[in-house]
Amino acid sequence: MTFARRLAVGLPVVALACGAAPAFAAGSAVAPPPAVSAPAGLQVADDNPPAGPVTPAPVPDLFLADALKACRDGASGDKGTLARLTADGWAPSVDGDTQTPFYQAFSGEKDFDDVGTADITFSQEVYPTMTEGYCSISIDTALRKVGIGDLKTMPNFTGQIVENDGGVASAWEIKGANPPVYIQVDQHNQDLYFILDVTTLIQKPAAQLPFVQPDITNDDQDQSPGPQPGGGPDTTNADD
Repeated sequence: MTFARRLAVGLPVVALACGAAPAFAAGSAVAPPPAVSAPAGLQVADDNPPAGPVTPAPVPDLFLADALKACRDGASGDKGTLARLTADGWAPSVDGDTQTPFYQAFSGEKDFDDVGTADITFSQEVYPTMTEGYCSISIDTALRKVGIGDLKTMPNFTGQIVENDGGVASAWEIKGANPPVYIQVDQHNQDLYFILDVTTLIQKPAAQLPFVQPDITNDDQDQSPGPQPGGGPDTTNADD
């Protein structure tokens, strides 16, 4: 998602997304916990176990699994996303001031007893030959550390975890995913701020996407916007 879009929907801008090193203060390493072998046949992205004390959490981390599932759906561009996220307790709604024929964003939240209230924002940003599906789930101050290291045992995940005294940052790709899926998951140590980002590059024309469906005419005519959210019986949304 572009810098401007993140500011528009109130999302933090993560340095790692621009290729920079995580904005965590360097510090002395803490002795790592014993390494845990991954089950046979699973792709392990990084052989270095996470450093530093970690509050015990379910393995695989149940919150992380739920957040990852929701955010991949939010970034997918698939029909029925709003219905599925609503049924799963996220209660997404239109981010009213963000709507154009080529961009729509939705937001919601969900309470997790062991982690806190998580906010979700997801969108589609349409270009002539590509649509960027984007989703972010964040918690301002989580109740515990999230088991980001669990992603190392996910099948078909490839990536890296960087951890120091300031927190943990990670970046991943899903091998063989069509459309391609890119994931970042970070958490700060001091305030336990947590964020998960999913980006999907969708090679579909806008007319085939459930969120953004402009009325595309031929090159000799003007283009006019298609149905907009909240606009009456012709409203377009993810469940059409």
